[in-house]
Amino acid sequence: MKTRDITQIAIMISIIIVLGFFPPIPITLLPVPIVIQNAGFMLSGLLLGKKNGTIATLLFLVLAAIGFPILAGGRGGLTVFLGITAGYLFAYPFATFLIGWLNEKFNPNNQNLIYGFVITFLFGALLIDFFGAVGVSLLSDLSLSKSLLASVTFIPGDTIKAFLTVFIAKRIASAVFKRSEHR
Repeated sequence: MKTRDITQIAIMISIIIVLGFFPPIPITLLPVPIVIQNAGFMLSGLLLGKKNGTIATLLFLVLAAIGFPILAGGRGGLTVFLGITAGYLFAYPFATFLIGWLNEKFNPNNQNLIYGFVITFLFGALLIDFFGAVGVSLLSDLSLSKSLLASVTFIPGDTIKAFLTVFIAKRIASAVFKRSEHR
């Protein structure tokens, strides 16, 4: 692994940690709050691709499992991987990988906002929400159908997060491309 890859992974982990500083917003339909941090996992796949994006996500989760309070709301430790939000946590590496893989295949260099949005929304936001709803159903007294229905409340915010991550990724990719042309 090159120094550049290691640096990009470390920066992405830092970005995800910073996004966790935004306080979670509780909702009444589910025992799971709205968080901004999941946008970092989507951005990781868009900017770093399937391999390095997934490595950044997994390293972040290892840090959280060790006990660093880096998850939204200052949570960390192994118990969060057994709690009500476990489905979301386990979804993050899959979402990052799929976004990175599909983006590399169909939207190289993040040039097309529409392709990027569709990939990020379907395989990031909706996939994370689905895994999360399954986890909530398994770890609470909510049925899967009620948990999935309640997860619909996340869709407006996740739509905005997916669009913003694609927009940010496109801007960063354009800036990097322009910078490499001038070398």
